[in-house]
Amino acid sequence: MKNKVFVYSALAILFMLSSCRNIVQKFDQYLHKSYQRNDFVDQKVQLGDHELFYYDNKREDAPVLLFVHGFGGDGKISWRDQAKDFSKDHRVIIPDILWFGDSKSSSTPQLKTQVDAIHQLIDHLALKNVHLVGISYGGFISLGYAQTHQEKLASLTIVDSPGVHFSDEELQAFCEKVGVEEIADAFLPTNSEEVKRMMEFSFRKAPPLTSGIREQIIGIYLSKNPDEQRKMLEELPKNRNQFEELNITVPVLILWGEDDDIFLINDAVELQKQLDAQLEIIPKAGHALPAEQPKAFNEALRNFIESI
Repeated sequence: MKNKVFVYSALAILFMLSSCRNIVQKFDQYLHKSYQRNDFVDQKVQLGDHELFYYDNKREDAPVLLFVHGFGGDGKISWRDQAKDFSKDHRVIIPDILWFGDSKSSSTPQLKTQVDAIHQLIDHLALKNVHLVGISYGGFISLGYAQTHQEKLASLTIVDSPGVHFSDEELQAFCEKVGVEEIADAFLPTNSEEVKRMMEFSFRKAPPLTSGIREQIIGIYLSKNPDEQRKMLEELPKNRNQFEELNITVPVLILWGEDDDIFLINDAVELQKQLDAQLEIIPKAGHALPAEQPKAFNEALRNFIESI
């Protein structure tokens, strides 16, 4: 379950160029250069079993924001609008989680491994007082990190990610609604029509990309490591138990798209109660909240951080 927070809406700008065989690759190159124009450098570091790729604007003496994306895509496309906005007055760090983008590991593909990779990165960069933001599967990673290393955090923001508050029945209802047998089938598309289906349940209003563009998206942003990704999705329901007892004392913000079809608002309310958190439901957005409503998302996050 994923962040599905691809910035496909940005790709829609290129809709009229769909005759170009390498449009998505060219867009990805453009996106990389846009990070560079905003003073980000891209880094790759070996940390134990993990090879992690990340962007870092290296702004000194500024509050630290670390964004954790979810299933599909990579860090740069997931947090494009947030990188541009917050880099003006924050140190912004955006990694690719393991087995997505340019990050990989020889460890077992599971949530615990992802948490360890974020822990290793934060230690490697000697970060403290981190404002940690995670969406969907990245929210599970962020909760796991806060559960064990909250001394490193200034705050935690969870986006469309329910922790323990989703049931097998809820997952089964979602699978039936979108027409798949298993949750992994929904989030690991193998053809253009399956990409279209995924976009339709990730967005309140999916961008009108052509079949050709959707096909290219698979090769650039999706399913580079399908075996490892499937294992992580298959074990995700088993991870619920570790979030039953949480003792997170740093300030917590929960942001949720009003029209999220994957995780429902009731899940957000239950997580809010568990964490004694601030909850904001943002209208006219689905699961891909930071991409669909970047202005509202960024304003809510900024107000939260500045209130601490």
